[in-house]
Amino acid sequence: METTEKGVVRRFYDIVGSGRPEDLDEVCSADLRGHGAAGSDLHEVKGEWASFLAAFPDLTPELRHLIQEDDLVSVWLTYTGTHESDFAGVPANGRKVKFAEWDLLRIREGKIVEITQYCDLFTIMSQIGALPTVTPV
Repeated sequence: METTEKGVVRRFYDIVGSGRPEDLDEVCSADLRGHGAAGSDLHEVKGEWASFLAAFPDLTPELRHLIQEDDLVSVWLTYTGTHESDFAGVPANGRKVKFAEWDLLRIREGKIVEITQYCDLFTIMSQIGALPTVTPV
């Protein structure tokens, strides 16, 4: 069953997938609080997404699971994209990435008021060649 809260969350990822983090005002409260990879407020959330989308402009979210309890929506998703600009000090190399993320979003009055994001940064860094490889003995 699709709820209003799940609809808001789906729209959040539609906006991220469109490459327009400046449009997050549509679904995020002005006093949004963020935790983890998200940034601590709406300004930082937009900035983090803008930075991420600059590095991976074709970033595509695939929502795998949305689970709701009261005003909280838990999302397990995967992203795919191409490394097209510097990311975390690693120059663009055109490599494809696929990684997981888990988010927990609190929705009130049709807006996201709190977001906690846990992104699999280790996988991203490994896929773009930022981590040393070990040759088996």
